[in-house]
Amino acid sequence: MNEAYVLLNVDYKKQKNIIEQAKKIPTVKSIKTTYGIYDILIVLESNNMQEIKQAIDVDLHNVDGINNLTSLISIN
Repeated sequence: MNEAYVLLNVDYKKQKNIIEQAKKIPTVKSIKTTYGIYDILIVLESNNMQEIKQAIDVDLHNVDGINNLTSLISIN
């Protein structure tokens, strides 16, 4: 199983909508609101790395209100 961790800096006023949009992405395993440098942590999981890539490169990049996206891909 492949995993990716995506750290987001977001527009606070759009945070709730960003979380709701992220929940619709099939590879999203969990979403956490965080305090500190990043505002949201999203964990993605799939047997297919292309699905994770699609979720990050297309699905999340199309969500309005994300100011910065950092992705960490876990390799087994």
